[in-house]
Amino acid sequence: MTKNNPLVSVIIPIFNTSKYLPTCLDSVIGQTYQNLEIILVDDGSTDNSYQIAKEYSKKDSRIKLIHQKNQGLSAARNTGIKKSTGSCITFVDSDDYIEPNMANHMMKTIQNTNADIVCCSFKEVHLSGKTTNFSQHHPAQTFNTENALKAMLLEQGFMPSATMKLYPTKYFKNIEFPVGKLHEDVGTTYKLIMKADKIAFIPDEDYIYVHHKKSITSTNFNNQKFDLLTLTDQMCDDIDSKYPNLKNITNERRVRARFSILRQIPTKHPKTKELLEYIKNHRNYITKNPQATKTDKIALSLTLINIKLFQFAYKIKKA
Repeated sequence: MTKNNPLVSVIIPIFNTSKYLPTCLDSVIGQTYQNLEIILVDDGSTDNSYQIAKEYSKKDSRIKLIHQKNQGLSAARNTGIKKSTGSCITFVDSDDYIEPNMANHMMKTIQNTNADIVCCSFKEVHLSGKTTNFSQHHPAQTFNTENALKAMLLEQGFMPSATMKLYPTKYFKNIEFPVGKLHEDVGTTYKLIMKADKIAFIPDEDYIYVHHKKSITSTNFNNQKFDLLTLTDQMCDDIDSKYPNLKNITNERRVRARFSILRQIPTKHPKTKELLEYIKNHRNYITKNPQATKTDKIALSLTLINIKLFQFAYKIKKA
């Protein structure tokens, strides 16, 4: 990834996002860095997303349009990877969009730092007009593998999301997104980072996450969300085995994953007691952990008092 003008494969999985898709595609087509291969993978949409993608493919020769039966986000990304011919890959979700200079900023960063992976920052835009910024207090910097994993786990600038990053295509030779799993990024991004020697972070908020989905509540909880626990524990096990110095951070991450499920799960769900027992038995991962955040300490205290109090406090915080 040291050539002056390498081909960048932009992989966009599509499923029933017709309302947001034009904005997404316009933002990618309009990149100031033009040497792009834009791979649209329609994953069996039942709205008019495929028709929209087809019209765009007629207007721009850089677009490759693929249609497949519905298999989920991971399968769509994996298809895009297999069809890519660029030397590097980035992912954009079809209900989000990117700033005009995202690809250019990333390529310049590679040229200036010789980094293997580049991560940019992002902002969250709500349909109400509210914007949440995430780049504050995190300056541009380069990391070795261990420190990049640390920053990712602590969400210091960038997170495990597959988006907002530029990767060498060769890293995907033996890595795929887990098909049929929710939170697939948690099971994948760390593996890519562990392949890299140098990871660069830039604070440019070039990726725009559009927050339009309904708030996660106990009324739409489904058991597939437990994938987060399985994938988080596997990630932490793998990181612990190679970077034992990060164990305080991975331990906190394990508990944080339980908090994430606990704030959504119905209190009478059969697994609720199991989650509470885990948090109770591993409370030292928070109380005696120098890496634990103030937020996690408050969450622990509320959870140990009453799960409903914890869930109510979370709803108030997100309101």
